[in-house]
Amino acid sequence: MKKLLVLAVFFCSCLFAAPLTHAADRQVVKVAAASPVFKDTQKIAVFSKGSVHTVMGSDERFYYSKIGDLEVKFSKQHAHPVSQDAEQLKSANPVRIMTKKSVPVYSKPSVKAVQFGHLQSKQTVFVQRLKGDFYPVIFGGKTGYIYRKDIEVQKGLPVIMYHDLVKNKDGDNLSILEVSKFKEQMNYLKVNGWRTITSEELTLWLQKKIKLPEKSVLITFDDGYSSTADLAYPILKANKLKATAFLIASRINRLGYLTEQQMQATQDVISYQSHTYDLHGFNSMTGLALLEYTPRLLIYEDLLKASQTIHEIVPRQPSVSALAYPYGLRNTEALRASKVAGIKSGFTITEGNVFQGDSPFHLNRQRVHSGMSLKDFEKKLLGQ
Repeated sequence: MKKLLVLAVFFCSCLFAAPLTHAADRQVVKVAAASPVFKDTQKIAVFSKGSVHTVMGSDERFYYSKIGDLEVKFSKQHAHPVSQDAEQLKSANPVRIMTKKSVPVYSKPSVKAVQFGHLQSKQTVFVQRLKGDFYPVIFGGKTGYIYRKDIEVQKGLPVIMYHDLVKNKDGDNLSILEVSKFKEQMNYLKVNGWRTITSEELTLWLQKKIKLPEKSVLITFDDGYSSTADLAYPILKANKLKATAFLIASRINRLGYLTEQQMQATQDVISYQSHTYDLHGFNSMTGLALLEYTPRLLIYEDLLKASQTIHEIVPRQPSVSALAYPYGLRNTEALRASKVAGIKSGFTITEGNVFQGDSPFHLNRQRVHSGMSLKDFEKKLLGQ
């Protein structure tokens, strides 16, 4: 009954909500003269004369667009609308780079290609993964290319994300990983001197309260499948590694999921944290996760119940303080409820490493899937 009431309130609010900006409302403009591009008041780039860009809005003085994940603006004085289809302003940007100097942005992955413009020196931008010798980047609605030797990749700290493990895989679900590959990856961490940390240590590091070795990694498992204990635990223990498991607490003791006995037997290696109690769901009619439209009080009650359930099973562990958002989705109300419920860090499924200065409630992770090679795994650890 509660959920029906929540849905009714949500649909009513949709009827009276302000209209959203759609891709069709975007505009394409051509730059008539070299135009400085700003993030707030800081000049971060220049669009070349004659370059064409997609903008997502404007006011009396500026057009607004994107470079990587940054919202930027440039003057309307030397730009005018043209009749072209709007291009993409969104992309996955898991790699954080810093420019060593003024860096050209090419129209193609070649240093002989036309330049869309350039990035200023000492700018930090998130870009796409390396392809050949170039990093693709959304540059005012165009895909530009940055030569790898012109920039420095900032490594950050990796949080790697697993789901279910199997001995022999059937089907093409990339989130289900063969245990042989997991074993190979854990052996890589051990041989190459990586140190595993807890979510509590990560939070303290983000706040600059502790220092961590350069090769530090947080290993996470989502959902709480029984394979976390049956298959992952022995490999982790043999390699003297630790991990964090985010549990859907209402599913503990269900077929295919961790039992209380498994949790108690593996708590020397695995820290148990929250993936909500019973809010791991997605509404295909609205396109929203439950955590995005459930009222704050109900979210708070759910998270508190999850934390209490887990703590009662493994009371020797510290109280639950970390949450993995189902589907990586949340809203302001969910964040407020999380904080009141005692959550200190929140994990998404947005690709990329974590950096000091990041919000502890919007933490990136690196997804590990069955289609990856060991070299791919290494690149993700290094933020590449």
